[in-house]
Amino acid sequence: MEDETSKDSLKYQVLRLLAIGINSQVPLKEILQEAISKTLVIMELEAGSISLWDKENKEILCEATAGPQDKTEFLSALEKGAIHLMRKDFKIESVYLTYEKDGIHSLFSYPVRTNGRFLGAISGFCTGSRNLILEEEFLQALGNQLGLSAIKAESYLTKAELKKLEDEKNLLIEQERLSAIMHTSVAVNHEVNNPLTAILGNAQLLLARKENLDQETIDKLKIIEENALKIKEVTQDLIRIIEPVIVEYTGGVKMIDISRSKKKELPPES
Repeated sequence: MEDETSKDSLKYQVLRLLAIGINSQVPLKEILQEAISKTLVIMELEAGSISLWDKENKEILCEATAGPQDKTEFLSALEKGAIHLMRKDFKIESVYLTYEKDGIHSLFSYPVRTNGRFLGAISGFCTGSRNLILEEEFLQALGNQLGLSAIKAESYLTKAELKKLEDEKNLLIEQERLSAIMHTSVAVNHEVNNPLTAILGNAQLLLARKENLDQETIDKLKIIEENALKIKEVTQDLIRIIEPVIVEYTGGVKMIDISRSKKKELPPES
């Protein structure tokens, strides 16, 4: 019972480490190596391998092995030979078999996949007759996690997938940039408009009583009113921006060109 609990704990650990590796930009080769090394311990195997290959010509793009070299080479040859033909000719993906070569051995080969796409295989074998299909639940979880790791590794993606990923990244950057502009705009609108309303209100109140003022004071109040209205217009334009235009200001500093940026249409006046 204690051994089973320890095994389950190891299974959880390896799946957790894979999930962390996916999101921490750990090199794909390291992820595969960690996975196959721990799988040998969990499943009590003598040798194992994880291989990822190109969809079209099945060339191995990335591979990790654990165990004696002669046994990992045998696994690799079997995967590229008989098991490959079984997958190609009979559409068989999961393989569990027992064979006799210098004694009885048990072997498995399980697909690495994600979103229905077949990316490679996890393989392993041990001496003696064992029903390795009993570990299929763990192998399925492992294969799915490895599939996610492979898809996230840009060196493994196809050109179309790389372009899609790049487009998604650019879109996310644009969305984050616009979100930052909108948050700044709201802050500016709030922090500037409150004192600006007081300045504009008082200037206009004084102008309403201009018969008591000399011409020089009236002219200065009109300048205050005119510039306060311009500031108000700028803050209102800033909060309406939906497609910012960035230009270089001075010394390499960039700024938003408010007049050229695309803005939300104002609702028609009733």
